[in-house]
Amino acid sequence: MGTIIDLHIHTMVGSMDSDISPKHLAESAKATGLTGVGLIEHMSPWPPDEVEHFRRESGLFVFTTREWSTDMGHIVVLGLDREVRGIASARDLHRACQEKGGYMIICHPFRYFPGPANQLFGGRRDAQELPPKALAEHPLFHLVDAIEVLNGGCVERENALAQEVARLLGKPGVAGSDAHMPVEVGRYATLFEKELESEEDMLAELRAGRFQAARRVQPGVFEPPEQSVLS
Repeated sequence: MGTIIDLHIHTMVGSMDSDISPKHLAESAKATGLTGVGLIEHMSPWPPDEVEHFRRESGLFVFTTREWSTDMGHIVVLGLDREVRGIASARDLHRACQEKGGYMIICHPFRYFPGPANQLFGGRRDAQELPPKALAEHPLFHLVDAIEVLNGGCVERENALAQEVARLLGKPGVAGSDAHMPVEVGRYATLFEKELESEEDMLAELRAGRFQAARRVQPGVFEPPEQSVLS
């Protein structure tokens, strides 16, 4: 059967800009056909007891971590100790992951591209002229393990660029809604071949590459995106 996880959801528990309560998250996840959710918070992950309570109440596969704001953009890290704090450099975060077995995912790398608000290329006036092959040379893409290729806060062209860069680099792509409101939950999801039972299971499947990014076409039905054509 596998596991269908929206890998990027923010909630009221750990993100001040979210309107998603645990109750509304459970309802929205089930309504859209998800079988798992990633509680990705801006400030701090959920306390373990709250995660366990939510897991029992909802029946969903659940994990929690944080979205790190670094000098090279936003990065979700899985498998890193909760005690690790105060890292602002992507390279330092990468070093910590190598030491502790963490898994790094760059979030929405081309949001607002090619404008000045884009976190990777906003300082380059020639950004719009750069082909995907040149974009793929950004050092951050070589630090992370996976690229978020479908993000609910990005427009189609921004997601298409992320997909093309992932293809050029041979990096796996994940998907998440980046939801801050209940209606956004489950727009995108990552499909795992295995029915996951623990975060350790998920990390093993991520490292093995047994997953794919997908978009919801109707409740309970998720499909990988068609090959994007960049104009």
